[in-house]
Amino acid sequence: MRKLLDYLLLPTAITGFERKYLARTNRIAFAFFALHVPVLCLIAWGNGTKPLLALALSLATLVGPAAAQKTIKNPRWVSMVYGVTAMFFGGLLVHFGQGATQIEMHFYFFALLAMLAVFANPMVIIAATVTVALHHLVLWLIVPESVFNYAAPVWVVALHAVFVVLESVAVCFIARTFFDNVIGLEKIVEARTQELAARSAEMRRVLDNVDQGFVVVAKDGTIASERSRAFDLWFGVGHKTLVAAFSTKSVEFAQALTVGWDALTDGFLPAELLLEQLPKRLNVGDEHFDVDYLAVNDEGSLLVVVTNVTARVTQEIGDRERMETLSIFERVLSDRNAVDEFFREANDIVKQIASGAPDLLSFKRAVHTLKGNSAMFGLTSVAEACHDVESFVAEEDEKPSPRVLAPLLERWNRVGTSLSRVVRVRSNMIELDADEHAALEREASVYSMDLWRKVHDLTLEPTKRRLTGVAAHTARIAERLEKDVAVAIEDNNLRIDAAQWSPFWSAFVHAVRNAVDHGAETRDERAEAGKSEKTTITLRTVMQGDRFIVEIADDGRGVDWDRVREKAVAAGLASETKEDLTMVLFSDGMSTRDGVSAMSGRGIGMGALKAAAEGLGGTALVLSERGHGTTIRMSFPVSAMGTDGRVRRTFPPRVA
Repeated sequence: MRKLLDYLLLPTAITGFERKYLARTNRIAFAFFALHVPVLCLIAWGNGTKPLLALALSLATLVGPAAAQKTIKNPRWVSMVYGVTAMFFGGLLVHFGQGATQIEMHFYFFALLAMLAVFANPMVIIAATVTVALHHLVLWLIVPESVFNYAAPVWVVALHAVFVVLESVAVCFIARTFFDNVIGLEKIVEARTQELAARSAEMRRVLDNVDQGFVVVAKDGTIASERSRAFDLWFGVGHKTLVAAFSTKSVEFAQALTVGWDALTDGFLPAELLLEQLPKRLNVGDEHFDVDYLAVNDEGSLLVVVTNVTARVTQEIGDRERMETLSIFERVLSDRNAVDEFFREANDIVKQIASGAPDLLSFKRAVHTLKGNSAMFGLTSVAEACHDVESFVAEEDEKPSPRVLAPLLERWNRVGTSLSRVVRVRSNMIELDADEHAALEREASVYSMDLWRKVHDLTLEPTKRRLTGVAAHTARIAERLEKDVAVAIEDNNLRIDAAQWSPFWSAFVHAVRNAVDHGAETRDERAEAGKSEKTTITLRTVMQGDRFIVEIADDGRGVDWDRVREKAVAAGLASETKEDLTMVLFSDGMSTRDGVSAMSGRGIGMGALKAAAEGLGGTALVLSERGHGTTIRMSFPVSAMGTDGRVRRTFPPRVA
């Protein structure tokens, strides 16, 4: 019996949620029953059962709930009033619905009993059940025609009551279940909260014993209490947002995170894409952290995992430096002169960069040239540092501060130390001094012209050596860009003065990068165009009449001259003739790409190449047909091939 009472009687305490819910439900119930008044009048009029009486009795029935709404503070008691009211209106409906359909009106009681479950209180159902039972019993004894449309015996009334009781039992179960699982939600939440608190305490103990920084961050960027001790040790405690925590280590990282987080909360782009674009590496002096972001629920909360990778990064830097040193050493064994020249010229460029260069354009060219040459000699770390400086200049349109330049200068100093140990660079390096070479040349002229010519050319550098180095760099770029490229060399046994041509070869690297990045096609593109699988890039030095020609040609996609014209018009440059468009390609800051990559897109390389060619008295020309390839041709006078611009004679002196 006690269990039954505990089941039927709700707990004494009324939660805020239940109070608010019942207040709203009671108001709706009053409106619902108020609508019964015109319906009952209409039914009474149709059945000829005194519509004015129906109006009076239905209004009288509404007095009870109206008074309860105004005077009773406990919403559960008000709900019980509505349980009684429902059955009163059921009695009126049966009374005024006398006739052939009167028995059908009894379905109202069963329907209303079921609907009373919305009050989530079994006592409301019991109050309604008692009311309908008394109604049927009293009126059956006094006014039987008000209950049934025929002289019903007592067993019919009893059977009717049994069905009402059966339904009330089921509805009580529904009402109590509704209360326990919905109306009592606050208590459920409280219990769940306590459970979660216990689990959080257990999780906290786990997090405090891991060497990674774990922190849960809400969609608005605020930090939850769930985080590991490692995170607090690295970034401190008391921070309300993730950005505030990271700003203690790096303001730049925090700013980048703010921009990315704003885009994430806007929800305009897919969250998966934006998560990949959030900053991932936090560098603070000698400390390095990897930051990963994982979505944990549909509300936008993220699990941020911070890993201290300082030891790994230090090892990677050491491994990279050793690999770069090995690469330089291999180049020394194959072409020591080229390494010496690179080191001397790079040193001069670094000094120019450190001093700020005379103007912004010269600074851009210096950094871009150092990047290209460093990449060609396998100094990837220097090339990447140059790229970072270029990105800063492109964004700010000004020379970088010493702080921005510091990583590049520091890296070059480390490289210079390694180079000096491996190469032992000397300011001047020849196998024979000038007098010895001149004497040998005179001796050779006595024997044969061929021997004299070979001795004569000893101080000149074979163009094949340079083209071979450029070819190797071309292959590395192609591999990095995942392009299939075959490189052909046509040196035609020509030689030139190495020192005089060193700046040109440095700038020539830009043409190589453009040929691979812009010109080379994918296998699918070449197959569709009916071409061979690999793009062929030809590096050529040749004599044409009295001109010395240096060319790089590819059979790739060719220059999109329409795109060049659009860029020229946008920049206010001449674009009427093919010569105009060629000049556009060599203009500083002009690129057909909309984005910048580590290989191209800044519009500096071609201008640097043209300037280097003109510095030797030459000219630069672009020949290209869409879909058939591009040739960049530099033409020089023969005098440019010799030392200090003097023409090297191609015949021996007259022998006495």
